[in-house]
Amino acid sequence: RSTPFEQRVDHASPAANATWRQRYLISEAHWGGPGSPILFYTGNEGPITGFWAACGFVTEVLAPRLGALVVFAEQRFYGESLPFGRIGSFSPAALALLTAEQVLADYALLLTSLKAQLHAAESRVVAFGGSFGGTLATLFRAKYPHVVVGALAASAPLGYYSPTYWKERGVDELTWFRTVERVYTEAKEGCYETLVRAVHLANATARSDGRAAAAAFGLCSPPEDADAFVFWVTEALESMPQIDYQDAGSPVNATCEAVRRELQGAELLAALAAVTRRYYGVATDACLPQTSARNLQVAGGTPGDGPAPASSWGYQSCSETLHPFSIPPGSWRPYRFSLPALTALCRQYYNVTPDLHRLERWSGGYAIAGKDSGHSNIIWSNGRRDPWHGGGFLRAADALPGGAVFVMNSTAHHQDLRLPQTTDPPELTSVRAMEERIIRGWLRESGVGGGVGGPSPNTVHSSVS
Repeated sequence: RSTPFEQRVDHASPAANATWRQRYLISEAHWGGPGSPILFYTGNEGPITGFWAACGFVTEVLAPRLGALVVFAEQRFYGESLPFGRIGSFSPAALALLTAEQVLADYALLLTSLKAQLHAAESRVVAFGGSFGGTLATLFRAKYPHVVVGALAASAPLGYYSPTYWKERGVDELTWFRTVERVYTEAKEGCYETLVRAVHLANATARSDGRAAAAAFGLCSPPEDADAFVFWVTEALESMPQIDYQDAGSPVNATCEAVRRELQGAELLAALAAVTRRYYGVATDACLPQTSARNLQVAGGTPGDGPAPASSWGYQSCSETLHPFSIPPGSWRPYRFSLPALTALCRQYYNVTPDLHRLERWSGGYAIAGKDSGHSNIIWSNGRRDPWHGGGFLRAADALPGGAVFVMNSTAHHQDLRLPQTTDPPELTSVRAMEERIIRGWLRESGVGGGVGGPSPNTVHSSVS
């Protein structure tokens, strides 16, 4: 059920007493009562209902097996959790309160208050998160170890915000996009090059014959902004690898089967249009307004999304999560990261100057996995089909005491958090089983009741492919 919590607006100011209503989802369907565990999702950039639907491993597998209470908290400034309402929450002054520190303080206050309300002081909390939520889960365990006994951080790209360690880790500005390129190439020989050719054709057609482009892509009228139209197409192609789930029909494989190497001209354009519309969920017989078929971010935006006006994530991209990514020459669109250009945008939008090292200074970034960091009980999982894995903790040596590093060859974005399916690759099934055993160990070692068993968390499990 959806429940509001009276949350503090500003945790950093003792004199600030203003509050707002934060949404969280809670299920007691499987809870064994006070003393039994709590599974907590560290909500990230979007409505919390979407993350609940995408985390069946937590809600439908672990919760009944562990007799756990399930709580999913919505991140401030997203979904219905708007501290200053739908109109006032997106001003630069309001968004200044959107920081990782404030978000984690929200979650700590919510959990401690909820445990007091439920008389569940002895209930241990395990944090879960995927994508930026995985970054938050990592930081929650690192910053609030007295609140959560451990964290499963799936596809947590914290390393992309830790540039000091990039050279040592083999990360550079092309790492994210090289995964996109590789995934299409591995799906079918020549697929990536065919997609590049198809996008170039769409670009040329949109500029020379807008009616033909509209007819091919099922638009109600010719695109008025050719750049924005082409970036709408490439946004779909760049996003598909991270959602290349087997139970979703493997969108990358489906795209490579549709946009075949031998196609030319109108047939090639029609194939690209079909996969683009499928990605955006546009009905095959629907006329799509050209205003819906466009991406208005400058040059299509920083790969993986970036600064944008009047947007929570657009603001965070300016303040603490700017991706210094580029696209290599010869791809479907030109994009070279320029800090001065993006700084000008961020100052225009929010009067904020990007700081690529902000999260690293506050959290340690890759240093969280250092042998003398003092951190423990964090599981980092990643799939190599996911462009975000390049900023993850991927080395066996990254495994913390009581934690683990899992790198899977055939999985996509935080796929281990999804509800298990018969189409899951065996390595994913194996990793989920190990994750459950480690979590059981955390709970047992922390003294939780309810007969929860499992191996000692002093044993480090590591599966690196």
